[in-house]
Amino acid sequence: MKVNIQKLLPYFGAIAIMLLVNVVYFLPQFQGKVPEMGDIVQYRGMSKEAADYLDKTGEETLWTNSMFGGMPTYQISASNPSNLLKHVQHGLFLGLDRPAGYFFFGMLSMFILMSVFGANVWISMLSALLFGLCTNHFILFEAGHSSKIMTIFTAPLLIAGLVLLNKKSYLYGAALFTLGAGLNLYANHPQMTYYLAMALVFYVGVEIILAAKKSEWAHIGKLMVIYLLGSALALGASWSKISATIDYTKDTMRGTPILTTKGDGGEAKKGEGLEYDYAMAWSNNSIDILSSFVPYAAGGSSGQWVEKNSKLARQLNQNKAFQAPTYWGGLPFTSGPAYLGILAIFLAVLGFFTIRHWIKWWLLGAVLLTFILSMGKNFAVINDLFFNYLPYFNRFRTPNSVLSVTTLFIPIMAGLGLHGLMAMTKEERASQLRSLYMATGIVAGGCALLAVLGPSMFSFSHETSDANYAQIIEALTDYRKTMLSSSAWKSCLIVLGAAGVLWLYIKNTITSTVGVALLAVLGLIDLFPVDKTYFSDRNFVSERVYDRGFEPRSADLEILKDKDLSYRVYDASINTFNAASTSYFHKTVGGYSAVKLQRFQDLIDKQIGKGNQRVLDMLNTRYYIVPANGGQGEPGVQRNPNAYGNAWLVDSLIWVNTPDEEIAALDSVTNKVAIVHKEFSEYAKGLQPDGQGQIALTAYQPNKLTYEANVASDQLAVFSEIWYGPDKGWHVTIDGQPSDHIRVNYLLRGLKIPAGKHTIEFSFKPEKYYRGEKISLASSVLILLLVIGAIGMGVKEGMKE
Repeated sequence: MKVNIQKLLPYFGAIAIMLLVNVVYFLPQFQGKVPEMGDIVQYRGMSKEAADYLDKTGEETLWTNSMFGGMPTYQISASNPSNLLKHVQHGLFLGLDRPAGYFFFGMLSMFILMSVFGANVWISMLSALLFGLCTNHFILFEAGHSSKIMTIFTAPLLIAGLVLLNKKSYLYGAALFTLGAGLNLYANHPQMTYYLAMALVFYVGVEIILAAKKSEWAHIGKLMVIYLLGSALALGASWSKISATIDYTKDTMRGTPILTTKGDGGEAKKGEGLEYDYAMAWSNNSIDILSSFVPYAAGGSSGQWVEKNSKLARQLNQNKAFQAPTYWGGLPFTSGPAYLGILAIFLAVLGFFTIRHWIKWWLLGAVLLTFILSMGKNFAVINDLFFNYLPYFNRFRTPNSVLSVTTLFIPIMAGLGLHGLMAMTKEERASQLRSLYMATGIVAGGCALLAVLGPSMFSFSHETSDANYAQIIEALTDYRKTMLSSSAWKSCLIVLGAAGVLWLYIKNTITSTVGVALLAVLGLIDLFPVDKTYFSDRNFVSERVYDRGFEPRSADLEILKDKDLSYRVYDASINTFNAASTSYFHKTVGGYSAVKLQRFQDLIDKQIGKGNQRVLDMLNTRYYIVPANGGQGEPGVQRNPNAYGNAWLVDSLIWVNTPDEEIAALDSVTNKVAIVHKEFSEYAKGLQPDGQGQIALTAYQPNKLTYEANVASDQLAVFSEIWYGPDKGWHVTIDGQPSDHIRVNYLLRGLKIPAGKHTIEFSFKPEKYYRGEKISLASSVLILLLVIGAIGMGVKEGMKE
């Protein structure tokens, strides 16, 4: 059988072009440089202890003591090693590292989806480029939000599977849907998956309703079986991490509050989920939505790069490029606009007139839904309903992040609209001139109106940042006006250029291939300059310079001279509870996590925040890193002689009835008493400790702590380790025999020790995670077999042709 190479050449050509675009954009990567990303710096800090343990032992630890006294690594570094889909993903990256591998994969996913929709190879490539080059992706990557990007980049594969299933191509559809869903969950960003599911449920629902109207009950039955089995396999492939995270989330700040009052004394929220104000803090306003269409409508970013030859630079006597707070939208601050690309938007609007399928209504609805969700508290009439009544919706924060999902729907509608136009006959195309004029008028006209009227319509002021720049506010305001009008005019010109290309095509002056090529060039002109503003060659550095960011300060070096097995550090020279850089070198009281344990957050709000030194003592805070005098120079080190150590014996117990009493009792906590909730009364029944004896840490691993104790009578030991339980994975043995431990001092571990000399060992072995790993392996194997079977069937059918 001869393979029709000629037929495949356009596909190879399109893939090569997508690869070339990534090579050109990320050229420094291919020159041996590495990208600097904001949250990746945090990630390296928070995951350093776990990474060191993996390098040393070849095993993963599911617990780290590097942040917030200690926490599971499920959302830090745990990698779900039994999920074999990671090898498929790496293959789809063509073996490329990030960022080129990521962005090529995203383009390839959209290319596959548009091909499944029936678009020709070049239209599919155009949609892929418009999707992959969407500015929001680059802003997310620069910030280090890799999991969010990958969740979005895998979504087209999932949707492609749904489309094939609706076309009754059950085997291929099942394979692509299950693989796409499996990769989507492996990317591990539940919030983006949730938003995607909100949009897709309407697509699936309408397809089932339409099939029911045709009495296609067998088809509906097959769909339901594939949806259920495919979803189950996709969930199963990542089940170790998913199940452990679900269990863990209940004990985090996203779960049900433990206390009845907040840190400020106000009433705590009811039920599970985040505080409303915290969850809704990053809510877009109408100006932010506008920047999805015109990139600098809201001023760009809070640290926008300004060229040295700009008017603002001249006014401020700057002779080189610098950063300025040009953003003036409704967010506290931002790294840049969620710009969707004006060419994609224009083609999507045109598609509304040329697409002859109900899917255009779903795409329009999905776009409007995500815009509304992104506005959070600024569209409270809808979002408050979701927050209060839609299951799990209130677990997520930063509403504006939903626009990452919007980036899917605009390129799809753009591609389908162009496909609809180019699939028409010459006579049908001629009748679409009115549609072209209408789309051009709507989009180009809107941009022109904004360019002309915008500078006089808005305040161009930012509620918080402008107070720090009062001396240059007039120049800054003028520059913001210029940014809006100039970017609006550029958007208008791109739309007019695209309209001109389509007019020539409709008039049969150019071919469809030439037309798509010209549109692709316009797309690059549209997106490349904006993308480069937020992620460019300056974001790449040599590995030597990159590693320099993790060099210890003199304060770190001084602390590291202390070779004791375990102690904690409080770094007051940084944003203590929102930065993980110190965790790269030390076990810290602070850190960076949106899923820290609720009890530790309560401790911050109720005790640490008001300066309770004794609470830090019981956390074995041996060192403080303090800012230099006047904030200039290297921070210094102060040793805390009052730290309680790794473990201590108490001589009395203070019983409390409620969590509020429990944390309030920490006002006067010492290393002589243990504060114990009445729920543990049976455990301590008859115990009369006198605090006499010795206990010491003798061996340390992040997931295994060994102590030696010598006591003349039964005692209660308190450990400066975070209690996570009950039955969440921490096990304790005394001389190799299983024992039980309790919670004391609101969030520490307590253990009853019988008289004599004993070896005590705490080890973290969450059974739920290990059971999940077995399910992950079995499920991912089944997915691979399904995909291989579909590929095999495709090859067999191809040979018949």
